[in-house]
Amino acid sequence: MMRMAMPTHIEPNWTIRPFRHGDAPVVRRLIESVWREHFHDHPDSFVRDFIYSRLSDVDNADTVYADRALFLCAMAGDAIIGTGAIKRFDDRECEMVRMFVAPGYRGRGIAGTIADRLISFAGDAGYDLIRLSSNNRLTASHRLYERMGFRPAASWEPGGEAHSRYYALRIN
Repeated sequence: MMRMAMPTHIEPNWTIRPFRHGDAPVVRRLIESVWREHFHDHPDSFVRDFIYSRLSDVDNADTVYADRALFLCAMAGDAIIGTGAIKRFDDRECEMVRMFVAPGYRGRGIAGTIADRLISFAGDAGYDLIRLSSNNRLTASHRLYERMGFRPAASWEPGGEAHSRYYALRIN
């Protein structure tokens, strides 16, 4: 009986590409749906409704992510299934933002691949430090960031520690 050789590495059925003009409505729906998944029943309306009024950067991504910044989309065919971005904070620091992956695509390395590319971009762009904040409930995200070398940091938003964890990664 002949045995079929099993591949040692399976190629993903998704790709990563830069945000394109016209992506904003789909990206917004993805981010809102992931937020709703995690926070629709949160007892604090500030957290529950937080994301809905804070997506102007997505709506204006062509300009917000133009100066030493990058917005990436994970794609499965024509569908946007994940996002992540680096946004300039100042000449030496940037912030990793908009890290979201659709539920059916989690656990496939998408967030890690996006984060790796964003970290590489930040280093190439001359940043020394990447910072990020993540809601306290998003523990799977925290594990990813910690595996990637991010370390806990002090809050840079007044009162932010009530709802979020803050991280920083020194890259240069």
